Amino acid sequence: MKRQRTRRAAQRAAHALLLLAFAAAGADAADSGVEPVRACMEKNLPATSAKQEIVLESSDASGSQKLEAELFWRRAAEKNGRQQVLVRVEQPADLRGSAFLLLEREGGYDLFSYLPELQKVRRLTGRAISGSLFGTDFSYEDFERVQSGVAGSGAERLPDADVAGRPVWVVAVTPPADAGSAYQRVVSFVDRETCVALRIDFESEPGRLAKQLLADPAEVRAVAGRYVPHALVLSDAGQDTRTTLAVRKVDFDVPLSPSLFSEAALAKGH
Repeated sequence: MKRQRTRRAAQRAAHALLLLAFAAAGADAADSGVEPVRACMEKNLPATSAKQEIVLESSDASGSQKLEAELFWRRAAEKNGRQQVLVRVEQPADLRGSAFLLLEREGGYDLFSYLPELQKVRRLTGRAISGSLFGTDFSYEDFERVQSGVAGSGAERLPDADVAGRPVWVVAVTPPADAGSAYQRVVSFVDRETCVALRIDFESEPGRLAKQLLADPAEVRAVAGRYVPHALVLSDAGQDTRTTLAVRKVDFDVPLSPSLFSEAALAKGH
């Protein structure tokens, strides 16, 4: 039973990793109030590519589970600079090769997952997007929401606030009614100095917290002129569970083949 739960956990976790570390602001902020926030967050994105080594640990009343993964991010020059994200599990051994692929397209993202035991690439649509990512508290939708940052026609600037004593911009994004989202609103609290989202509230309805993502301000570090959060915690208010994310290593603008970000490569495990 524990192994089965660990396997489900691995399917839920990898997406959120990259989202958090390189939360992109997107291309079309809603208005001039949101645009400065979007532009600030954009500064932390790599020029061309990035690679991360990440450790995720999920915990609940029954114990904890640890997962190690590699995250690859690429700005596809041949596709108008759209983002491509690959997350591949390295440990534990029985989950090695499990992977998740996100491909930005006009107006949204295409999501795919792969499990070696099934030997099949699965496109994630509909209710599957709300499923858990590699056994963590992150869902596929959480990953997508963080990746899109404060972009979109549903973005709205709220009064400024502070998080852990640091002044932040506050931007709320309301998913379209026909998007099938598990949330009515996603509120990001973006540090004015580092341009990193120190807190993201996922609300099942305005003011009702479903999940909360926190980045430790003391672990937001400058890497090659960009700020990267190295310690994050996502908590699920309804399940009383949490997932911690630690970034071991980050390399920017490394050579990455475009073929790495494909369904074919996902199935081959390389």
